[in-house]
Amino acid sequence: MPTRSLVLLAASLLTGCFAVLVYVQDSDLLLLSEHLNHPFALGVLACALMVLAALGLRWRWVRTAIIILAGLGASAALFVGLVAVALTATKEAGFVDGPAPYRIRLQQSAGGFGPDAMMLLSVRKDDGLSSREWYLGCFNDDDPDDGFDSVRWTGPSSVEIRVVDGRTFPVALDPSGRPRTTASLNC
Repeated sequence: MPTRSLVLLAASLLTGCFAVLVYVQDSDLLLLSEHLNHPFALGVLACALMVLAALGLRWRWVRTAIIILAGLGASAALFVGLVAVALTATKEAGFVDGPAPYRIRLQQSAGGFGPDAMMLLSVRKDDGLSSREWYLGCFNDDDPDDGFDSVRWTGPSSVEIRVVDGRTFPVALDPSGRPRTTASLNC
């Protein structure tokens, strides 16, 4: 087997392992979660590298089998990735500034196939390359009274989330900014 094929095979295996790691392990580090959290694209890249590695093989039947399997794998990764994007797409709904360097990120998402909407909240600590974001809560307006109304900072390390019917959910943050508890309704 040529050296080029061995290097491409190793690169394909490493890319595939990284895709699985990204898919399984959730990180609060923004650099990883926002920029490298693309397991399906990494899976397609791993399959493409496998095809390039197979092109250097001597036996035609092995080369053909690997190319067909890698093509099927890439097609499956693209299909599942497109379905995942369609079902989990979120749009930015804004930020609520808090004591520096913290702020609350609001994201809106469709609640499954129905007409209801979900509001996803997270606490973000802006710190350059080591910026972090932690899950704060989720509110689904399936029941109109449980819909998200507002969020506000009540102190340097505490947040209050209000729903439409007036109920409030106080959340305390530890010294690192990570919420000690989370709040969710119908999520």
